[in-house]
Amino acid sequence: MTSWEYEDVGQPADDLRIESVTLAPDPPARGREVKMLIKGHVRNAIEDGAFYDLTVKLGLIKLLHKQVDLFEEIRSGVLSVSPDPAGGPIKPGDVELTHTVKLPKEVPPAKFKLEIRGVTAAEDNLLALNLKVDFIG
Repeated sequence: MTSWEYEDVGQPADDLRIESVTLAPDPPARGREVKMLIKGHVRNAIEDGAFYDLTVKLGLIKLLHKQVDLFEEIRSGVLSVSPDPAGGPIKPGDVELTHTVKLPKEVPPAKFKLEIRGVTAAEDNLLALNLKVDFIG
């Protein structure tokens, strides 16, 4: 059985305050598509140029580190935002972000940690989120 948990490690002044994170299916399964839904509140408009750093670790070993353009993810359809910014900034208020990814079948039965650190176009803190996923058997 796979288990997972999240932790909002951001600061009260972050431009995106996370209220909840859910996965579908829950729990996530190797070889299947998983959707992560983040519900939160935007304090200040999030402009094009915002990005996040994604780090994936297996224990102390860093497997992946990449910087991702937030609005490029929206334009490509990997990330959807509601209400839809329609090419403009993400406006202040309640927001839902849905990120879809297919997990490889080859994911080993192990504990993974994902660290997501977002930064606005003005280089202010956007969000800080940790996910732990334990693929057992």
